[in-house]
Amino acid sequence: MDLYELLGIRRTASAADIRRAFQKRARALHPDLNPGDSVTAERYREASRAFEVLSDPQRRGAYDRGEPSPTPAVPEPQGGFEGFDFSTQMRMESVGFHEIFEGTKPDAASSDARGEDLEHATRVSFEESLRGTERRVHLVRFEPCEGCGGSGEVAFGPVPCPRCQGSGQVRGSRGHMIFSRRCRECDGSGRLRRRSCSRCSGEGRLMASEWLDVRIPPGVDDGSQVRLPGCGNAGRRGGPAGDFVLAVQVEAHPTFRREGEDLHCVVPVGMTEAALGAHVEVVTPEGPVIIEVPAGTQNGQRFRLRKRGMPRLGEKGRGDLYVEARVVIPAVTDDRGRALLRELADLQPQDVRRAPAPPED
Repeated sequence: MDLYELLGIRRTASAADIRRAFQKRARALHPDLNPGDSVTAERYREASRAFEVLSDPQRRGAYDRGEPSPTPAVPEPQGGFEGFDFSTQMRMESVGFHEIFEGTKPDAASSDARGEDLEHATRVSFEESLRGTERRVHLVRFEPCEGCGGSGEVAFGPVPCPRCQGSGQVRGSRGHMIFSRRCRECDGSGRLRRRSCSRCSGEGRLMASEWLDVRIPPGVDDGSQVRLPGCGNAGRRGGPAGDFVLAVQVEAHPTFRREGEDLHCVVPVGMTEAALGAHVEVVTPEGPVIIEVPAGTQNGQRFRLRKRGMPRLGEKGRGDLYVEARVVIPAVTDDRGRALLRELADLQPQDVRRAPAPPED
């Protein structure tokens, strides 16, 4: 049977994934937890063989290439129940059931923890949000340690493991029950061949600073975020890096009001222009344009200029520009002007406060 299928993992699984999968199988299939069950014992041996091959980079590479390899010896169970001890003095470690088969403290941090995300904020003008811009950010973050390559450990000559005195097994108690389990410091080998990196104290990362050029795309709005994957803090002990997030604040424009990708503005229109119709100059993001105001234009009437709004963020196309007419009534202070307005009112009588008649069927 395929070794990856025996552990229930993919072929792209990391070394940590392989160990976790085997530990999960071992907790369920351990012979001490299933006494007298030959089927479960055989499944435990198969999972152990798969782990012995896949946990070794050289054996795993040969297996992936289809090369024959000698069948590894089945290791002894990582933990087992040894009996009871009712002595008054106990010199063994006190452990929980989780630790007996997991091999690590339950609150231990993951060895390949993902790095933290970093966030900065910047302000851009309306014109910069329209056309896009760049910001140079001074970034202070964790980067992989050069001394250990980010692993947090360096190789050195093998020495007996001080925790298990070279036996590869440690004993622990839970109440009066005595258990033995694989030493987590040397992974059961009894020898230490790696130690924590002195430069990064085993973290696998060190603080550093650099300048980062961030491209802000056209169409960003107030509150938009520009995310750069992998530009945050490096992960601990070889874990993946976090992301860098640039929060964008867009300054308000004195003329345009933004709603999504659409822009709104107001253009003053004279009373005679609104009554007789006219060509009026309107400010747009690309410069002034002339629009036609039809005769009889009312105050608050809107005109739509297609594709004169903001670019659609991450998409093609643009929004629209809505121009609202604001009819300006002149202040008439001379007698002739008042006489002309009265003459106009006599020629064009209109009751603007009268409700319009309902439409005929």
